Amino acid sequence: MVRRMVAGAVRVEVDGGRAPADRVAVLVHHAERAPVARSFRELVATFVAGGYRVVVVSSSPARGPLDWGGDLAEGVTVLRKPNVGYDFGSWSVGLAHDPSIARARHVVLANDSLVGPFADVRHVLAAGEASTADVWGVTETEQFRRHLQSYWLAFHGGVLTEQPLAWFYASVRHHEDKQRIIMRNELGLARLLQLEGFSTDALFPARSVVDAADNPTIAGWERLLDAGLPFVKREISRRPELAPRGEAIADEVLRRYGTRIDEWL
Repeated sequence: MVRRMVAGAVRVEVDGGRAPADRVAVLVHHAERAPVARSFRELVATFVAGGYRVVVVSSSPARGPLDWGGDLAEGVTVLRKPNVGYDFGSWSVGLAHDPSIARARHVVLANDSLVGPFADVRHVLAAGEASTADVWGVTETEQFRRHLQSYWLAFHGGVLTEQPLAWFYASVRHHEDKQRIIMRNELGLARLLQLEGFSTDALFPARSVVDAADNPTIAGWERLLDAGLPFVKREISRRPELAPRGEAIADEVLRRYGTRIDEWL
């Protein structure tokens, strides 16, 4: 298990405290260098402004502390861990660091796989908090099987303390193969939610953006921008050939938001 693999190697780089909060975001970060990209800085700021206590779990191999380009918001905790377990392993470490997180009324587990937000996303936070589902996601897909995409999931009413979900995150294992990671973790979580009867919902349900079997953050990147989600998947910002009209991504971000996407990477 990842928690066992990194035992003794996780360190607190910035201690933001453990004040009780009804909204907590555990944000996964990875970069080779110490300077934190604008995209992740803005993501942290988004949750801080939304009233969330933020715990950053970084697997950056950079020596020395992360460079936030200025003062980090008060109350933000930064954990550093070895680069094992990928995103689910980092969420596992974040939840283990402070078990009270799981009891919060709203817990968001998110990562840095999207670039942005290029504009205000208070409506996204509000939609997640207003959901009556046990688990809420920004996008849902039918690729492989119907499931919430794991880059931004919200858990409500303390469901992370319930045995099936507590066990799932505590038992995350490290895999080198990306496909196995998806099957074991993202799709494994979907199977667990279904088998245990947890309710789910999404801001963008399956087929509301793309056809079945398509990834909305890749095939539907432009429709998501049209619908008011000011993010672009990092993978297609770097490899636009993977997405329909991918060559237009940089121009669309500049046209819509007046900013150059390369400044966020």
